[in-house]
Amino acid sequence: MSERDLIMIPGPTNVDPKVLRAMARPTLAHTSGAFATIFKETLADLGQIFKTNGVVLPLAGTGTLGGEVAFSNIVEPGDRVLVISGGFFGDRLAEIAVNLGAAVDKFDVPWGATPKLGDVEKKLSSTKYKVMAAVHVDTSTGVANPAKELAALAREKDVLFLLDTVCSLGGMDVQVDDWGINVCFTGSQKALAVPPGLTIISFDSRAQKVSEQRKTSPSSYYGDLKRWLPILTDPTKYFATHPVNMVYALHEGCRIVLAEGLEARFGRHATIATAFRTGLKAMGLRLLCEDAVASNTLTVAYYPPGVRDAEFRKSMQEEFGIVVAGELGPLKDKAFRVGHMGNVNRSDILATLAAIEGSLSKEGYKFPPGAGTSAATKVLTG
Repeated sequence: MSERDLIMIPGPTNVDPKVLRAMARPTLAHTSGAFATIFKETLADLGQIFKTNGVVLPLAGTGTLGGEVAFSNIVEPGDRVLVISGGFFGDRLAEIAVNLGAAVDKFDVPWGATPKLGDVEKKLSSTKYKVMAAVHVDTSTGVANPAKELAALAREKDVLFLLDTVCSLGGMDVQVDDWGINVCFTGSQKALAVPPGLTIISFDSRAQKVSEQRKTSPSSYYGDLKRWLPILTDPTKYFATHPVNMVYALHEGCRIVLAEGLEARFGRHATIATAFRTGLKAMGLRLLCEDAVASNTLTVAYYPPGVRDAEFRKSMQEEFGIVVAGELGPLKDKAFRVGHMGNVNRSDILATLAAIEGSLSKEGYKFPPGAGTSAATKVLTG
């Protein structure tokens, strides 16, 4: 990999040099007043991005830890949990809950589809669940689940709603308070465009109350919300050492997000996603999900017959300097994934489409030369 490779996988995403420079600053004492100021500013910015007045907790770790901390604070052994799963990471969410001792029912949805709300409502009515969990955008499929509507169903049934926004927050609208998301978690390395190393979890007042009133201690000592609350109020207090330089990165990353403006950022992601999907279709590629349920952060495309996964992605990187991702689970070797989130711009999308055209041609796939880039350009300049 050269220093000029363009990373177009679904995370980690490309990092702004200003964020990298922030990480290189001298490390402050994690309980110092100077660091406390940076930490408080970061928490305030995260509140704006999550659109919440609740508690927001950044921790050293990635999205997987976020899911574990989210569940461990509100779920006790034996609690009934319903997990909506339409992909690899929905399945993982269910596994995390099982590992914490929950009694988990998995509501399976075909990869590339969204759940039928009427069926979810019937399932919620069939058993007294404590929590319903879902992934907003599953990184294996690129499907955007109806998070707002699922939250409304959970609220109607008096069920806590837990949402994984690892592949959406910062690139798509997530309204934690207005939608009624009780617990929401994400990672630093995707649409927030910060290097991997942080997970961020929000808890609303109801989730905090459930955590406070639990009969057993959370399975995670490090992720116990009660231990962190005093530090979130006064960061000069100590519970565990903050990843100081990663907080610098998150602080700068949040500033970049808010300087662009959330609505403008969401609009940019939507335009780029539309252009990219239009370009792929112009090449004759079949996409995993329909436009109506497609996310603005990630696209999955099937390989045409005869195109080999490893050879295609090797060509993308070695000949064009662009890295895309293979698929997971049942779609392994059958499709590829492209992340278009964070700092990705129009030039990046056109370069990626041009590299896809070149790599498909090398694999013997026939299509009108330049079809993808031409179609995408019309969207971007229309």
